[in-house]
Amino acid sequence: MVGRNGVGKTTLFRTMADHYLADEGELVIEGQSTLQQPYCRQKLFYIDTQRHFFGGQRLRQIITTYALAYDDFDQSQLTALLVAEHLSTKSYYQRLSKGQQMLFQILLALASHVPYIILDEPFDGLDIIVRERIVAYMVEEVAEHGVSFLISSHNLDELDGLCDQVLFLQHHELVADYDLESLRATARKFQLVFADKHIPAVVKEHGQLIKVYGRVLEVYFADYTPTIETALQQTQPLMMAVQPLTITDVFRVKLGDRQAVWGGV
Repeated sequence: MVGRNGVGKTTLFRTMADHYLADEGELVIEGQSTLQQPYCRQKLFYIDTQRHFFGGQRLRQIITTYALAYDDFDQSQLTALLVAEHLSTKSYYQRLSKGQQMLFQILLALASHVPYIILDEPFDGLDIIVRERIVAYMVEEVAEHGVSFLISSHNLDELDGLCDQVLFLQHHELVADYDLESLRATARKFQLVFADKHIPAVVKEHGQLIKVYGRVLEVYFADYTPTIETALQQTQPLMMAVQPLTITDVFRVKLGDRQAVWGGV
């Protein structure tokens, strides 16, 4: 899930986890409304990284609490994972490094054996080694148990190669839902250079500007058809190079004001 700061990502997660009461609407999990079946929230796992009770507790105390909260919690599995990561259950949570704290949260989630895990900025401030360990656990869980992860992150580059779907939150509303495989099958991103400063009509009409590097325009086409390709080639650009499409590109396009941007080129 992506969106600009203050758009409501964390608020939504807290509401889904029943930390906040919703003003309206309902949460439905696998066809069950949490209003009628509050117990179905056991299928969700979420730790509020900013507000939790962990601070003064040892890991073993936290584990005991979560074992009571989740019917399928596997303490033996968690113990083995903690040993593998050199984390002692006698350690106080607040004395762990930031990376160790997040790693512990991930292992706690895996041991809960829930189908849906919500992670709010899980990679924020982590070094590359810890990040790779966390990603490895996540990928393994998806592959072996079909677990779904709902992740928010300010660093969208971290999500490329990890996510297959992007939900876009804007003005406190879910405004877009992209399947990345389908998106990349129809959309294209080019670096274009033209002989003069005039931008061809086909580019302005069908493209959205992502970035400008001197004379190089980085342009996104949401629905790149053979007709558009022919029209684009007929403009005889000095350069027309296909570029890999990233989540960051989709984010820029969704937030951008196309008319205002083209007007400044």
